[in-house]
Amino acid sequence: LQPSPTTTVVAVLDTGVKLDHEDLVGALWTNPGEIPGNGIDDDGNGYVDDVHGYDFADGDGNPDDDDGHGTHCAGVIAATADNGVGVAGLASRHAS
Repeated sequence: LQPSPTTTVVAVLDTGVKLDHEDLVGALWTNPGEIPGNGIDDDGNGYVDDVHGYDFADGDGNPDDDDGHGTHCAGVIAATADNGVGVAGLASRHAS
């Protein structure tokens, strides 16, 4: 299999994702229309500070994982390959 240059965004609707997880930090989607931590809905989508998604259970822009299951699912999808840590996700990017 050869890596594809195509970018695909996958949403994981689960318990959240550990935003600082070493295998996922490089794969997290970042909302280009949001300014982190300013308490304003900069992009006008109705969600304040939704930089890496939104936590609908807690009603805030911090989708950090409360349980671990969402991080596990995100890792199966996008964990960085060839970095000597954990696993490689099915749609991973290779470590540089």
